[in-house]
Amino acid sequence: MDSRTPQIIPNVTFERERGVHAIQVTHDVAHAVMAIDSEAYPTHAAGVQFLLRALNDAQIPLFLIKLHRTAITAGLAGVYLPKLEEAMAREGIRVKTRRDLSLIIVKAALMRETSGVMVQISDALVAAKANLFQTGDSHNSVQCLIEADRTDAALNELCKTFHLEASAVIESPLTEERAR
Repeated sequence: MDSRTPQIIPNVTFERERGVHAIQVTHDVAHAVMAIDSEAYPTHAAGVQFLLRALNDAQIPLFLIKLHRTAITAGLAGVYLPKLEEAMAREGIRVKTRRDLSLIIVKAALMRETSGVMVQISDALVAAKANLFQTGDSHNSVQCLIEADRTDAALNELCKTFHLEASAVIESPLTEERAR
């Protein structure tokens, strides 16, 4: 072969990866619904601010935070649940919690350009009979908080839906250090 003849290099691509390429799962996650008593504060914003300040003072890291008309909901590492319940009781804030959850994060390099991915995720979770407690999304992921006892079934359905091998599932513990 002449040295000037171009060689074909197999399995090299310059195309950016599209579509779902990984699923991350975190166990021992909790969910909290913290009530905002509208009669106790001059404005709704004051109630939200009071609640968020109490969480900050207790140094409780949260994720999947949602502001509602009468409550704030959020996910947190299970290890922080007693600390959250104690802080809310100290401030007189009603809270409902649940600890037996897992956080599943479906990852794609260009999630916002991936058509129909939310419906596919939803259909997979329904097929796995996994109740969904909270969701979130970003430019490269969709986060789903589900019942821990349905995690394996949900992962199987998601892998099947997105044609992923089991090796695409990444176990990611949510330790106290990582939660900070």
